[in-house]
Amino acid sequence: MKEEDLEQEFLNEVQKQKLQKVTENLYLTKYQADVLERFHVPYREVKDTRELLYYLSDIVDEEEYDELEEVAREISDYYYYHEMKK
Repeated sequence: MKEEDLEQEFLNEVQKQKLQKVTENLYLTKYQADVLERFHVPYREVKDTRELLYYLSDIVDEEEYDELEEVAREISDYYYYHEMKK
């Protein structure tokens, strides 16, 4: 792989992991938004991260939902470390 291709791939990965403002109180990465979109989760209609986590709490424990479960865990971790009052 050429060095330029490797650099571009790295920049693309960084861009996918960058938080983007979805609503006033909700930030997601492009990857998370894409996964939620694919599974028809109404993330643009929620008022905050806590409400989104409520929607995601009913995820069925099946192999086809592994990617959605991973995104839910990432969002939960973000909520705990950045939004919980400690």
